[in-house]
Amino acid sequence: MPVNRNINENSDGIFRSLGNIDHVVKELDPTSYLARVSLEYAVSHSKRDLLDYLIERLLLSGNEESREWAEIYQLDNMVYKGEISLVDSIHKLTYIHCASTEMSILRKIFQLYNYYDLKAFQMIEILSGLIDNEINLLENSYMKDSFQSRLNLAMQSVHIHLNRLEESRKYGLQLKAIASTPIMKAIAYKNIALSYMFEDYEKSIAYFYNSLTILKKLQNHNESNNVQRIMNFVHSYWEHPEKTEWIRKETIDEIHTYVFSLIKKGDKELAIKVLDEAKNKIENDFQQGYHNYFRGLITDEEKYYYESVKFFSKSGDQFFRQLPLTALKEKGVDTMLLSALSV
Repeated sequence: MPVNRNINENSDGIFRSLGNIDHVVKELDPTSYLARVSLEYAVSHSKRDLLDYLIERLLLSGNEESREWAEIYQLDNMVYKGEISLVDSIHKLTYIHCASTEMSILRKIFQLYNYYDLKAFQMIEILSGLIDNEINLLENSYMKDSFQSRLNLAMQSVHIHLNRLEESRKYGLQLKAIASTPIMKAIAYKNIALSYMFEDYEKSIAYFYNSLTILKKLQNHNESNNVQRIMNFVHSYWEHPEKTEWIRKETIDEIHTYVFSLIKKGDKELAIKVLDEAKNKIENDFQQGYHNYFRGLITDEEKYYYESVKFFSKSGDQFFRQLPLTALKEKGVDTMLLSALSV
């Protein structure tokens, strides 16, 4: 079924504008296609207050399609604010009826994001193919370009976890050059930095700083915290734990990174205490992989490294799985066994 865009409402011309168009967006008819596309504009430019305003207007518009768009953006916004769990969001998105082609695609993109945060990489590979096929069916437009950029960013991250680093960097360099919004460029920089974290300390940190500079200008605190956390991990990995800067130590990922810095500083007593206290926060196999790796570093027991490899493998990750594999190699584990574990 063709998408009802109303070509007279030239969304490309408006939303590709370099100026601040927030005041124009707020005055749009909430039943119009332009008002619906404004939701994507608000998210892409990290305009959370504007997004809240638009969601409320479209939900109350009385127009079925506008309400449908608003409901889907609202669910992702609730995940961003921590008001709904990733699993609940996936479930709700699955059962939302989507009459429009755009929302059928975006619903899957938001599910893909949730699967990424859950580190369910095999599900992402399946879903990404469906999304790519549907995007190709859209007419050339602002929405098509934005969806393609969203998918490319996600796949840039996924290729890192699958240890396809050159493929990930290829996506990243393309996105860095053509990203339509600052947030997309910032995330592209972050992912390029990730791809170098075990290879080149200086290059990795430089890309992280490029990302942080953009995110701080955008006042995107969630993503800034995330980048700082990963950068702290890289500092510790390369034996520079004194360079870590802590914004918070609340989530399991933040606590794990803090534990790593304590280990590198030689404070294993505090590290095991913090690690034990955080055990109940673990939500997935990927986090279990980290937990067992750190326990192995603290206790120097091989069994924890084997457990770490097992859990990283169960999650579908092949990149961070290198950490326990390297530790086992350093302990003199047979190379044939390591090769079998690496499959």
